Amino acid sequence: MKVFSSPVDSKLAEDAYLKLVDELGDEKVTRNRTILFSYSGTALPIPKTMPDVVVRPESVEDVQTVLRIANQLIIPVTPVASGTLEPSIIPKAGGIVLDTYAMDRIREINTDSGYAVIEPGVPMGKFTRALAPHNFRAALGSFPPGNSVLLNYTLRGHGTHRSNGIDSEILGLEVVLPDGTVVETGSKAFSQTYPESTWHSPWGPLPDLRGIFMNACGTLGVITGGAVRIYDRNEMQDAPLYAFNSYGDAVDFMVKISRANLVEHVTTWHWGLYTIINTLEAGEEMETSDEYTIVFLVEPWQDPGDRPYCVVIPVMTGFKEDLETHTKIMDRLAKERGGRPFNQECQERFPGAWRYWNNYAIKHEPCIAFMRGFALGYGFMHILYAEPKKVVELEKFGLEYIYTRGLQYGTTYYSHCLDQGRTIFLRITPFVDPADEAEHQNALDIYKSYVEEGMKRYGATPIRYDGLVNYVDKAGGFGKLMKMIKQAIDPNNILNPGLRIYDQGW
Repeated sequence: MKVFSSPVDSKLAEDAYLKLVDELGDEKVTRNRTILFSYSGTALPIPKTMPDVVVRPESVEDVQTVLRIANQLIIPVTPVASGTLEPSIIPKAGGIVLDTYAMDRIREINTDSGYAVIEPGVPMGKFTRALAPHNFRAALGSFPPGNSVLLNYTLRGHGTHRSNGIDSEILGLEVVLPDGTVVETGSKAFSQTYPESTWHSPWGPLPDLRGIFMNACGTLGVITGGAVRIYDRNEMQDAPLYAFNSYGDAVDFMVKISRANLVEHVTTWHWGLYTIINTLEAGEEMETSDEYTIVFLVEPWQDPGDRPYCVVIPVMTGFKEDLETHTKIMDRLAKERGGRPFNQECQERFPGAWRYWNNYAIKHEPCIAFMRGFALGYGFMHILYAEPKKVVELEKFGLEYIYTRGLQYGTTYYSHCLDQGRTIFLRITPFVDPADEAEHQNALDIYKSYVEEGMKRYGATPIRYDGLVNYVDKAGGFGKLMKMIKQAIDPNNILNPGLRIYDQGW
């Protein structure tokens, strides 16, 4: 994969480096090319760009210092935290990468109001371990133990899985603007005047401004802290599995049980994906396993014959009597839709998948087996969400569209019900050969065209800004408003200008 040099003038980069070292010290600032290269891209096969400087701040004051210097010199800043698979955090414009992963304090665990205040460097593994002694838990999302909780929660689709009307796991955010101003949202907004103010509410008498920083990929400010929801572990946790032989039936089941508030979260896994996870969780290599043939040689939209087309995993917590009743209701609803309980059969036939789902849904522990799948190659995530009937059409279209255009290696998916948005999330993930440059370009072309076709044919929407498609220019009046907000907050366009919300300056 080609790595491009930074487009920033070398004299400007040198001036920024010297000023940053003078203010922060050389232990927080580096131009070591090996380190710079590690921040040049993601695990996706897309062009990479070398930054000029990497800074690892340890405090809000450090972040303010970096942004004031960058705003004075007018040099790009791309904020990251722990690194993700997101193409939105590549420093396409060069300049400074601001890695907030060293800001890793859990400032408060408030079991009275049910939230924790954390910094962007707090990973999910550390967070769940800290909550356990309090008998509390957090929404896990689909990311590994080392990834930032706060920054993944601000990417829509991670942690926003609950069916009880919660629109986000984020109660409030602490954000540094390009001029160094610190913004606190919601009930915490009054803390400078009333020091006793806390993060207990996402709104107050003023507009709810969390949203402009959610999914903004560091284009409007640098998130340095936030209050996230935490949940009592309750008396009992359960995840009764259900097998279905069609995705449409599984979607109908997910919609019914989520809107009836029988579950907190529900996901369906395609047969290819749970087969892969079963093998990886057992510590085997996919390429040498007995399951290789079915996963990679059977057309993914076909009934595999010897296993369910998809498995639905509802996540439940509560009191014993409540969960027993909900399970009986779900047994009936599944049967009415051609499904069946799958727990015992799964434990016997797919013990690795069972362990994975048990850890995730019952023990509430983040797992690494899912990410081991990326040893198969670059995992290219085609993520769209749509209304239930439309997403059923999108599933078959998407599998055929991607598979028949050459991305055949493990074309599979998982899908879940974001019921507070009345929509269904669908993530199709083919794997791409890391060494095949031609396949990389083919994968990019397929990705872009799939998103375009999904939006045009099925009214689907991308779950977050991926940096590969200019969604702002496709968004009509909303796009115009977005550009106005960006220009007002960041007139020098220093924050992640590579996403090209507007082109002034870069």
